[in-house]
Amino acid sequence: MVEPIRMFPCTIDQHVAYCSFKSLTQIPDFPNDIIEIDLSVNNITEITEYSFPKLDSLTVLDIGDQQTKFLIVRQNAFRNIRNLQVLSLAGNVNLILSPDAFVGLLNVRYLNLLYNNLNESILEGEYLRDLVSLETLDLYGNHIQRLRPNSYFRRMTNFTILNLKLNQIAQICGDDLLHFRGKNFQLLSLDSNYVGKMESTPTFWEECGYPFQNVNFEILNLAGNGLDEELIRQFVSSLRGSYIQGLILNHNSVGRSFGFNNSRDPSGETFDGLSQIPIIALDLSNCFIFSLEPYVFKSLHELRVLQLSFNKINQIQRRAFEGLNNLQVLNLSNNLLGEIIPNDFYGLQSITTIDLSNNNIGGIILTTFNKMPFLRELNLRGNSIRKFEIVATIPSLQYFLLGDNKLDSSVQLTDVATDSIFVDLSENRLSDLDVFFKMMADGKKEFILLRHNRLSYCKGSSNIPENNSLIHLDLEDNILELVWQRGTCLHIFHKLGKLEKLRLNQNCLRSLPSDIFKGLISLTHLNLSSNFITYLPKGIFPETLKTLDLSINHLLSPSPDAVSFIRELYLGRNNYICDCSLKEFILWLQNSNSTQDKQELVCAFPENFINVPLTSLTTEGCEAEDVAFVMKVQLVLFVGTTVLISLMLIGSVTFTRFRGTCFRIYKTAFNRLLGSPGSEPGQRDHQYDAYICFSNEDFSFVEAAFLKQLDSQFSEKNTFRVCFEARDFLPGEDHISNIRNAIWASKKTICVVTREFLKDGWCIEAFNMAQSRQYDELKDVLIMILVGRIPQYQLKKFSPIRTFVQTRHYLLWPEDLQDMEWFHHRLACLILKQKTSKSKENVSEDVSLSAVKSDSAVP
Repeated sequence: MVEPIRMFPCTIDQHVAYCSFKSLTQIPDFPNDIIEIDLSVNNITEITEYSFPKLDSLTVLDIGDQQTKFLIVRQNAFRNIRNLQVLSLAGNVNLILSPDAFVGLLNVRYLNLLYNNLNESILEGEYLRDLVSLETLDLYGNHIQRLRPNSYFRRMTNFTILNLKLNQIAQICGDDLLHFRGKNFQLLSLDSNYVGKMESTPTFWEECGYPFQNVNFEILNLAGNGLDEELIRQFVSSLRGSYIQGLILNHNSVGRSFGFNNSRDPSGETFDGLSQIPIIALDLSNCFIFSLEPYVFKSLHELRVLQLSFNKINQIQRRAFEGLNNLQVLNLSNNLLGEIIPNDFYGLQSITTIDLSNNNIGGIILTTFNKMPFLRELNLRGNSIRKFEIVATIPSLQYFLLGDNKLDSSVQLTDVATDSIFVDLSENRLSDLDVFFKMMADGKKEFILLRHNRLSYCKGSSNIPENNSLIHLDLEDNILELVWQRGTCLHIFHKLGKLEKLRLNQNCLRSLPSDIFKGLISLTHLNLSSNFITYLPKGIFPETLKTLDLSINHLLSPSPDAVSFIRELYLGRNNYICDCSLKEFILWLQNSNSTQDKQELVCAFPENFINVPLTSLTTEGCEAEDVAFVMKVQLVLFVGTTVLISLMLIGSVTFTRFRGTCFRIYKTAFNRLLGSPGSEPGQRDHQYDAYICFSNEDFSFVEAAFLKQLDSQFSEKNTFRVCFEARDFLPGEDHISNIRNAIWASKKTICVVTREFLKDGWCIEAFNMAQSRQYDELKDVLIMILVGRIPQYQLKKFSPIRTFVQTRHYLLWPEDLQDMEWFHHRLACLILKQKTSKSKENVSEDVSLSAVKSDSAVP
């Protein structure tokens, strides 16, 4: 490689001289073989015929932006560089040109006179007469007030581009463009001039005539001229006799959304003056159009491209596009459309692309588009679509863009874009991966974008055909971790044999399920960045993978085995633990060129290694690791684990077999240490401590299981006064009154629910009355004991019991003798316990004691 030559004050490299920002006041000498010279941003004030030596090879010269008050270009200033092709004097705000300044520049093709404070004399005078090869003239940002080119422009047969943007041209009339006639311009830019200040009277335009007659344009730019509807109508009439392919009218004042109703929307007569001109493209973007009136474009029969973006369009009147039989591209993006209904696009028989992005569309009837046989692209991004009002097939649709809407997983796409190859559903509210499987059912999709959704659920169904065409799948910014945690949709990629690019970044992934990438035999690019992955199993990635992004994860000590074959790897911004466990990775990193972001691989732990680059670490001290020490540690861990597991098993078996004894020991120790809490009822506010409600058929069971264990009259060791029907009900008294008196005279009501209890109407009534008292006093005064294996559906037949079971704790009668003492202790505690009931009951779990048998017969 040839080193640049540094000659004061410029640098020359490959025959190009770089002299900008050197504070030069004169032009230095240059070698004869120089091709390009950059002298911009210096302090040169004058260029004369002696400023340049003879430089026959020089083709490009830039003397723009001199930091002086003026730049004078004298006569024959460029006589020694006659082969010059590109000349820039741009940015010299006070450029003073001699009429003979450009004499001899017969080969100049591009002349840049941007921001030179020039007036119309540059075009009307003799300054440019020798530039017979001129193709492009840039007069951007000068002070030209009229456009009347000199006759020598006829000799410039290659002259096709004239930029007059940001000048002061107010009108073009009559024979102003006489010497442009017969020319074929690629571009004439009158952008941001004063054409909008032309008179709008019919008399003026009749006198003005047709200045553009016999002047042909690929593009005529009249943007930013303040043209309203009337001026556009009159100006386009003056274009009669010319040939124009593209007309740019953007950034004008046309449309009734401008000002206070001082302007009108284009009407059916606005573009009548273009009826004889085969306009192919019309740009009306960035205007103030509110409504597309009927037949507004009827005169533009040859129009192929119509730009209406960034207006205020809220209405599309019937037959607004009538006459546009050849239109192929329609851009209505960034407007105020609220809905799309049939006949909005009537007449667009040849349309291939419709852009409706960034409107306010909430409702859309797809039958609007199903009669467009050539429609290939429909862009509905950035709207408020929740669903399709009427679903219809769009036969030729290839690109269906629905991103940034409000679609949820119920959206029907199967019948809309059956032949589409590109579907964009990003930035919506999709939560079910079923939408992906539905789109893949036809096997024709090549690009599917589902990023920035809420995909976190999957039914597990898959109808993806084996020969599908998908090559790009974007699932960025979803919650696939929840899907794979449930063990669902682990097969999602198995049939995607042609997939080349897969984006799974920002999915909260903590690990990668085994075989998740099975079947991706063509995958070359995989993005897993911005997740929480801590471990990479060996063989998890397909061997075809070339680019893998694992940056911004939680890889602490990654093994190089999983990624060693990948050519382009990104592993930056992970939390690396810099100890000997990272030895293999560091050795691989030092010998591999695949990691593209090595500068971002830094230590996160230990503290004295924080932010130390991994590339600066060595593995000294890790090679001679003490194998004996490792074996000792392994032995200790093995023995300790074995002993711990054995103790746990012995403890579990012992407790299961002797849990009754364990409870008695616990109770005895508790009483000795803290003192016996006793089971005395204390101050009696009620006649009875408990009323036991049961079926008479269960008397023998209740007597053995409850009365003998609780009632003080059955045993002196019992401390509770218990009420039950056979002993305490008053003979001759109304039975319902006896029940009511027993409930209200008792601190708690105990209902022993058996199969016989459910058959006894008085028992059910007693249960209901006890529950009513509970609601009145807002206290837990009802204790339910379920005896026997009674199905839930039988309990729920009775409304009071159903309500209690669903909202309250209840006890189960134990089936094992060793659980009896615990059960009676628990029952005694519930009788003594004073607990306020919540006014709004919360559903709680049943208190289920160990299910074991009693020595008493259970009904």
